Amino acid sequence: MRIGSNPAKKDKVEIDDTYHRIVIPVYIPNLNDFFKESLEVLKLCLESLYTTVHSNTRISIASNGCCKEVNDYLAVEFEANRIDELYQIKSGIGKINSLYKIINSVKEPLITISDADVLFTSGWQDAVENIFIDYPKAGMVCPFSYSKGFRELTANIYFDNLFNKNIKVTEIKSPEGLEHFAKSIGNEGFYKDIHKKYGITYQEKGKSRALIGAGHFVATFKRAVFPAYEFKSNLQRLASGEGLYIDSPPVQSGLWRLSTNYNFVYHMGNTVTSMYLDIVSNNNNDTPKDMGNLPVVKREAKFLFALKNNLFNRYFFSNKLFGWYLTKIGMTKNEVKQYLNL
Repeated sequence: MRIGSNPAKKDKVEIDDTYHRIVIPVYIPNLNDFFKESLEVLKLCLESLYTTVHSNTRISIASNGCCKEVNDYLAVEFEANRIDELYQIKSGIGKINSLYKIINSVKEPLITISDADVLFTSGWQDAVENIFIDYPKAGMVCPFSYSKGFRELTANIYFDNLFNKNIKVTEIKSPEGLEHFAKSIGNEGFYKDIHKKYGITYQEKGKSRALIGAGHFVATFKRAVFPAYEFKSNLQRLASGEGLYIDSPPVQSGLWRLSTNYNFVYHMGNTVTSMYLDIVSNNNNDTPKDMGNLPVVKREAKFLFALKNNLFNRYFFSNKLFGWYLTKIGMTKNEVKQYLNL
């Protein structure tokens, strides 16, 4: 039996003016062996966000089958209002399913998806947002100069710029960041010297320079590229579905996958070093921008999508044709052979 009326029915809901949401899925089932330092890594990840993001940012965490110590820490951060949303999922449902539990309800036009072992440095948000402002076709921007992503779901960028001179070969600004990433994944040979020297970049006059291609361990997206999503019971494993549900949506909307021209993040892996602590202690927060004019995102027509990403992709990225193209935008024939592993 109800007595009286619910006073909440008369309340007006105040919606804040935030425009950038950061979503981090966390999977730390215990603090043993591989995960021994993972809680400290997570703490550094979040602290690096707190010390770099601007005031129009909110953070959401999906705790996916985490142990009590991790959930207790996250609860403290949530109660302190440093985390805006905290989803605690006792039974592991996989990275993609846990991500989309949040993505489906995000209102902000920009959404950054990050692994829980990423360290953010000053200026990352400013650099990423500048690319979205400068280039309406940007759909995904990684704050890490991923020089090896030039042929990964990027055919539409080359197609859209066949008849201008906006794509060039330029020098990598922070090769030490690439070297650190290679070490962090246990593969010091991941980048050849040529990939640490040159990147394939896009730049219009007076605007930001961006590398073509993006990695998905941390990236910012236009929220509208993500379609409505239903739980997938076959995507419970860690890496399942990243290509289909994280990498592909921007391309399916006819937008570009880009990276910043400088490395603004570090991949920590599962260990903490004094360097990371020093970086966080010297971080500075960014300033919000006017992001009210981001263009409406529409899925690209099927014919155009197929033309760019199937037919054009097949022929343009052949070693012979793409190698010739690279010589036209700044590489020597010998450099092309190294760059394409020929």
